[in-house]
Amino acid sequence: MTQSLPEPLPANADTAPAPAANPVVAASAPAAGDLTVTVGSHFKMIFIVIVGLTVMFWAVHFGLLFTTDPEKPEIKDALETTKIAGFSSLGTILGLLGGAVSGKL
Repeated sequence: MTQSLPEPLPANADTAPAPAANPVVAASAPAAGDLTVTVGSHFKMIFIVIVGLTVMFWAVHFGLLFTTDPEKPEIKDALETTKIAGFSSLGTILGLLGGAVSGKL
């Protein structure tokens, strides 16, 4: 019981497949020079919340700085905490933007 391989078809214009009338381009392959970034509603919600928290942390920080005595130990601790939270929030915003631009989200 031996099987033989089918004969190869000749490579001429009569047997070559016809090109597709309307080639389909994948949606995930952007055109060269296309700088469009599409984000979903989930990303927008998270981004808005993080921006709101960042604004709140910095508002509290500068509010404490200009309206109270920054030499009190309690106020120093609060200023340090709000400053760290504000910078962490800025880092989070940059991370979210970098992830959105690179297409990982």
